[in-house]
Amino acid sequence: MKHLSFFILFLISFTAIGQNTITTSTLTQTSFCAGGNIIVQYTTTGTFPIGCTFNAELSDASGSFANPIIIGSMPLNTGVIAGTIPMSTTFGFGYRVRVSATNPVTVGSTSTTTLIITSTAATATIIANPASGTCHGDSVSLWVTFNASYYWSTGQTTQTIYVAQSGTYTCTVTNYLTGCEVTSNPQVVKIHPTPHVNLGTDRGFCNGQHIILDAGSGFSTYLWNDSSASEYLNIHHTGTYSVSVKDSFGCKGGDTVHILFHPNPVVDLGHDTSLCGNSFLISAGMGYSAYNWNNGLSFNPKYLAQSSGTYFVSVTDSNGCSDRDTVHVSIHPIPVINLGNDLTVYGSSVVLNAGPGYAEYDWNNGLDTTQYFPVTSSGTYFVKITDQHGCSNYDTLNVTIYKPAASETFSLYPNPFHDVLNIVSNQNLSEAKPVLYDMLGRKYYPAFSLNSSGMLINRSNLSGGCYVLLLDNKEGLHYVGKLILE
Repeated sequence: MKHLSFFILFLISFTAIGQNTITTSTLTQTSFCAGGNIIVQYTTTGTFPIGCTFNAELSDASGSFANPIIIGSMPLNTGVIAGTIPMSTTFGFGYRVRVSATNPVTVGSTSTTTLIITSTAATATIIANPASGTCHGDSVSLWVTFNASYYWSTGQTTQTIYVAQSGTYTCTVTNYLTGCEVTSNPQVVKIHPTPHVNLGTDRGFCNGQHIILDAGSGFSTYLWNDSSASEYLNIHHTGTYSVSVKDSFGCKGGDTVHILFHPNPVVDLGHDTSLCGNSFLISAGMGYSAYNWNNGLSFNPKYLAQSSGTYFVSVTDSNGCSDRDTVHVSIHPIPVINLGNDLTVYGSSVVLNAGPGYAEYDWNNGLDTTQYFPVTSSGTYFVKITDQHGCSNYDTLNVTIYKPAASETFSLYPNPFHDVLNIVSNQNLSEAKPVLYDMLGRKYYPAFSLNSSGMLINRSNLSGGCYVLLLDNKEGLHYVGKLILE
């Protein structure tokens, strides 16, 4: 019996010595806010292996741990657990805490003092106005429910703030009854950009161009300065044009542009032209930036047309405006008239021929109007001829006529002659000198002598052939006749 008692005492002592315990320390702070932080301290006995988790647990408002709430954990045995009281914790005066371990499972002692947990009593709710956001340049007001103090994520500390930038905003408030803090749910604010409208730079066009201004697609409304309300505006006159648009958020945008219509240049090549000659110089006028004749025929202000045809030019001024004109040119060659070389006529007359086929003839300014013109005296004769196109030309001819003397006053013998030719005349030849012309028009003055019946012409150095004999006296040259020298 004595030995049995010793064994039981030994077993009890061994069990007491090897037991793990957790003792929750007395809290230095006994009043907390729902959602606030809490520090739970504890001490242990025994051995807790590495990997053992220590949990701080919160009772209900009556101090019961029937359904404890873990408010903080620590994977090491540090003696301190930082926790957070759930935001949903209701107001109460009888809350307690304790610490438990997972390995071995050990439930620590309950805190000796009770905790007072005060709820927030009022939430931090942000109301945005306008709720859908606003346009660039305006602001959104953010208002939070009434509390003792406010601290916005922007750093502002008033109940209402105004923001002009897109972003997410929160406010932490202090409850005016409990002194507890609560942070609002995030409030997203959208600042819509100003609608972008671009009518382009101020620019110029040419009269007659069809210009359409485009304010861009996708806007809810359009309003031009002429009160039209479509995306596009047709422009026909110089002026300043503006448009105001609204997008689906009601944001306004707009743009203004100045449009200048330049007068078009006026090029005039004149009336269709019919002319006589070989060419015609067509002028488009000076002062343009560019010229283009017949699509690349020439690029100069003037063009020399050398054949009949239709000619057109496009001109461009310094504003890039163009004009075009066309002219038809008929170029007729100048008719050819040739009366031949100057004439020497040994006889009474000669008939000049201007050539056939002309519409008009004019000899010596009205002497005759036919193709042929008879000449009976020496002089200068000219004719103007005109063809069916009205083109004219002139030619001039000098005619010298040596009229024969009366047939009864001269006789020539022998004719043909070989050495000496006798000229018998009833005229006084004392002042006359013989002149001979061969068939090539060459003039000769043969040796001669006078006798009682007339004159003797000596062959001297004359070659054989046909000659025309004239006598030169104070009245001029007179045709005598033709003679043949053997």
